[in-house]
Amino acid sequence: MLGPAMAEETPTTLAAAERRRLLPAAAALARARAAAGGPPRLEPVAGRLVPAARAGLLAGTFNPFTRAHAALAVAGHRAGCQLVVLAMAPVSLAKEGLERAHPLDRLDWVAAWARRHPWAVVDMAEALGHATGGEVALLVGADKAAQLTEPRWYEDPAAALGRLDRAASLLVAERAGHPSPELPVRAAPLPTAAWVPERSATQARAAAAAGRPLDPLLPAAVARRVERTGAYAPGDAYLVRIRELEALTTCEGPGKLGFPLEAPDRRR
Repeated sequence: MLGPAMAEETPTTLAAAERRRLLPAAAALARARAAAGGPPRLEPVAGRLVPAARAGLLAGTFNPFTRAHAALAVAGHRAGCQLVVLAMAPVSLAKEGLERAHPLDRLDWVAAWARRHPWAVVDMAEALGHATGGEVALLVGADKAAQLTEPRWYEDPAAALGRLDRAASLLVAERAGHPSPELPVRAAPLPTAAWVPERSATQARAAAAAGRPLDPLLPAAVARRVERTGAYAPGDAYLVRIRELEALTTCEGPGKLGFPLEAPDRRR
């Protein structure tokens, strides 16, 4: 397990083999960025989209992908979703200022978990119903479910929520400190293990920054990658890796980063 001093020494540059491995996901991320604001589209980076009577969609920034995220995906599969799509958003609602692990690293981490679960697919968008031909269920925690229905996120809240209700239902898991909200869309509880509501990506980032064990918080494949990249380690060493990852994904040339090049805000 890496301590803070060792994390500072972790190599942050991309070896040739790693660069080649990341190129497909980098290309998907670049296409998603270029298409921002356009119609919903699919950019699968791990797994296969196949016809399914019911598909689950777990969307998030996955910063990082935690055991709680994995538990929600497994719970959705057990609740009848033959296929579960993990849709990674480069930036999520109310988290625009929280950017440390580069989106390409985050995609790589969640793909590492999905490859061990044949029913899981990692995607960059939400046009899922058309791709699978079946129903779609959004897998969300109670905190995100409440946020989805806040009028401030929409120019026309009634129209937006009506569109959501037509496109998908919600399967809502408990989250510590967040009572289950009254929702104006189709929703049902999503049962999870008793430990799941307490776990969060915030805890995982803090543990990684302090050099504490990550296995209780992250799937093993994700924990290894977080430690190796030093994404949440104190200091600016990871910024070297950010520059190289961004060079793989940017469409505008070197230096045109998708987010500010700065150290993380430890208050969040």
